[in-house]
Amino acid sequence: MSDDLDEIISEFLTEAEESLDKIDPLFVEIEKKGHDKDLLNEIFRIMHTLKGAAGFLGFQQIVDVAHSAENVLKKLRDGEITFTKNLTDVILHSVDMLRLLLDHIKSKDGEQEDITYLLKDLDALLQKDSEASQISTQHSENENIESSIPDAKINETTCQINEEKEKIAPEKRECQQTLRVDVNKLDKVMDLTGEVVLVRNRLLNIVNFLELKYADDPIVQNLFETVSFLDLVTSDMQIAVMKMRMQPIKKVFGKFPRLVRDISNSLGKEVTLKVSGEDTEVDKSVIEHIGDPLVHIIRNSVDHGIEHVDVRRANGKDEKGTIEISAYQKGNQIVIEVKDDGKGIDLNKVKEKAITKGLITIEEAGRMSDNEAINLIFQPGFSTVDIATELSGRGVGMDVVKTNISKLNGYVEVSTKKGEGTCFKIIIPLTLAIIQVLMVRAGKSYYAIPLSNIEETLKISKKDMTSVAGQNIVNIRGRVLPIYELSAITGGNGADNEPQRYVVVIALGETKFCLALDELLGQEEIVIKNIDGLQTDSSYVLGATITGEGKVVLILDPAGISRYKLGLINT
Repeated sequence: MSDDLDEIISEFLTEAEESLDKIDPLFVEIEKKGHDKDLLNEIFRIMHTLKGAAGFLGFQQIVDVAHSAENVLKKLRDGEITFTKNLTDVILHSVDMLRLLLDHIKSKDGEQEDITYLLKDLDALLQKDSEASQISTQHSENENIESSIPDAKINETTCQINEEKEKIAPEKRECQQTLRVDVNKLDKVMDLTGEVVLVRNRLLNIVNFLELKYADDPIVQNLFETVSFLDLVTSDMQIAVMKMRMQPIKKVFGKFPRLVRDISNSLGKEVTLKVSGEDTEVDKSVIEHIGDPLVHIIRNSVDHGIEHVDVRRANGKDEKGTIEISAYQKGNQIVIEVKDDGKGIDLNKVKEKAITKGLITIEEAGRMSDNEAINLIFQPGFSTVDIATELSGRGVGMDVVKTNISKLNGYVEVSTKKGEGTCFKIIIPLTLAIIQVLMVRAGKSYYAIPLSNIEETLKISKKDMTSVAGQNIVNIRGRVLPIYELSAITGGNGADNEPQRYVVVIALGETKFCLALDELLGQEEIVIKNIDGLQTDSSYVLGATITGEGKVVLILDPAGISRYKLGLINT
């Protein structure tokens, strides 16, 4: 029975957290639109369902807060009280308190919160019509008695909660079609799938060898057909497991309307948030790591980027600033953009601050391109603000962006125009476990380069390479790109002295460069294996893999190469 109850509580916590995450953006939308009965009905249903489930499980403080908030929402829905900014603030504070109470339940610390003042604030919203408030409260309590107590069968509780939430669209109920799986179990399945992929690669190589040597042998033909079928099934299994790990990015984006509202109100600014592409699905590990970088970027956009109303009016801009967040898939990568129509980044000020902090010299500042100057904002401890506040000035925000995006094997591009705004573009791999690579050889060493970063491959002669100011360059159909020896970058044993060189053109957004090497071995699907002790955010290596021939090969990180070896970009 105890295990059943623990499972029900766990299910309750998951459902409650998902439900509360829906309230913030709904209230921000109501604040923009004004009174909207459909949206208020949805919020009311969420609060009512949460109260009923908490009451059944004996979480009294959650019941008290949800019940008081529900009374306010009912009167607001029925038009008995007026929608105000103060009312929104109190309801959102109630949501924050509910999250805190849920955290106590999750951690099993037994702590109670002082909710007296919050209940008084909620009650104060009803005082304009105390008689109507009493009627509303009694009605709500009666509703609670009738609808919040489920059947005696404990194992039906979860289904009843889901049904209450989905009264609008009963045909979409998924009570009997949905199964929650522990994340650790899912990760284990993903690891095992990766091992199957490695075995499949070994088998394919062995069978290809046997087919060449014993082409007429019927047993070899049968083996070839069997392994080909295994290859097909393995690919389907891999795709299925990857889809199990995928989640819509709206789980992250849903927090930002509330964030922008609260920050803009505290700064006395007017900011409109536009969100698109929230249904784009990404790997669960991306969901876990992308939230903090986006929070810091958005806070910077509101604090540093968007001007105050009087400044925007004086510059002929719309009084309300705009921040746009979008996500979309591009090939095997996910692109997330955060744009604002603020004042942009003052590159001269950035250089001055960097000189003051000793990050660069005056001579280096004079030689810097705009792109190099923009990337100074990612340096630890860098800030253009003179006085630190609760929101900025400590120089940790952009450093967090760099660190977290690096963990995802991605990179950041920043473009800005003074007086018009700034755009942060985050590019990350679609999945972080199994990827397509190009196997190459440089000298006597073998490497894997992710295909998502390769624009093209070609073969040139050494005379096609020229040197300008000590930097080797190559002209590819009118484009002049820097070229580097892969062996020199990796510290290998040197390239072969051959007149012909293979070249891989690496593209990291607008940044492009070439790697010269000795042999292209072909494409392969590989599984990334972590290397213990390797700091992937300060290295040119993502990890290692086992090839179809059974060799252990390092997987190169093009963003890491450009960042730490070549100094082309900063992520």
